[in-house]
Amino acid sequence: MRIFIIRHGDPDYQTDSLTLRGRREAEALAAYIERLQLTHIYCSPLGRAQQTCRPCAEKLGLPVETLSWTRELTGVYYELDGFGRFSPFFTPGEVMYSISPTPRYAGWQNQKYFDDPRYYPQVKEMQAGSDALLARHGYVHEGALYKIERPSEDRIAVFCHQGLGTTWISYLLNIPYQAAWAGMWQACTGITCIRMECRSTRFSVPRMLYMGDTTHIELAGLEKTERGLSASMTAC
Repeated sequence: MRIFIIRHGDPDYQTDSLTLRGRREAEALAAYIERLQLTHIYCSPLGRAQQTCRPCAEKLGLPVETLSWTRELTGVYYELDGFGRFSPFFTPGEVMYSISPTPRYAGWQNQKYFDDPRYYPQVKEMQAGSDALLARHGYVHEGALYKIERPSEDRIAVFCHQGLGTTWISYLLNIPYQAAWAGMWQACTGITCIRMECRSTRFSVPRMLYMGDTTHIELAGLEKTERGLSASMTAC
């Protein structure tokens, strides 16, 4: 099985919709989507994800199932001099890796900038939702592995968000959430592909084949952007 995690198009966060640029990105993605050979489409309930998903679903003639746990992680913000206001999943790496001990997978929710009691339940909901979705397609989470209940050739797309997407990728790959939040990036409509790798008949382990692919943007003649990344102070 392959999982395609797709970020929404360029957003207008105030109205939870797509900008003109975002609509063009969604159209470019729809023109490309047949190459993914999808069998199932899932989507966040938020408007910007739904508007990105709709042209692709119409192109493929596939139904869309909305999954509430794929909405963006929201409602928790921190303020720090020199860095302004940020959500936990967009904590500046310079700040994140100044934390001692170094951020780790276990106990991350007790560390500074991630210990707001409103945040952990959202991540737990994502974990449970991920496990339920993969079990539906034949892979049951056991420890760090997935028991193969039913080998699957399904190819599923999940239209979601930067914060939720990187958090989910981290969960699937068993790497510290903070490493994903500080070190991973998905451009708008970027496609990340994770394969459920089966090297035996008993267990499967998710393997990321690529992240944030925007070939469709180039094919459509659109300029690539890094909207959402903080402007560099030193022209890195």
